Amino acid sequence: MGKVLDSIKKVEMFIGVMFIIGIVGLVFIAALIRWVGHPVAWSIDVAQLLFGWVVFLGADVALKNDSHIGVDMFVNKFPFKVRKLIKTINSIVICAFLIIVIVYGVQLSIENYQRLFNTLKLSYSYATLSVPVGSALMFLTMCDKLKKTIMEKEDSMLDNSKSAW
Repeated sequence: MGKVLDSIKKVEMFIGVMFIIGIVGLVFIAALIRWVGHPVAWSIDVAQLLFGWVVFLGADVALKNDSHIGVDMFVNKFPFKVRKLIKTINSIVICAFLIIVIVYGVQLSIENYQRLFNTLKLSYSYATLSVPVGSALMFLTMCDKLKKTIMEKEDSMLDNSKSAW
């Protein structure tokens, strides 16, 4: 599963970078054109659409890189078995939360099907779909982390005591 997640991470990084470049370019060009006196109203909607995807794809990349904020100052003082138990429980709670977000995200996307962006003839579902898709990717990442935690031996735990995962 590690190779699949690495491939997904590369795709997420590429899409995220392209979308960020698109957002910055679009906002910059829209500002210039507005300054000249010809505002481009649709640029805000496109930027909003891209931003939602950047946030959720970026959240999964950060999760894969162990870049989310964590407080492990006290946890690292516990013995190996206690640290492993805490990491396992933490991963299970996060997975449960992500399942809830996926379910409600799909419902939100379905409910927003007929809602259109203000200036685009595009369903708002394309923006809200970023929530369940990004959460599903994070769920896969957390399942992989949970598997690694369960398989972890005490020797490797000592090496990884400096990181949250």
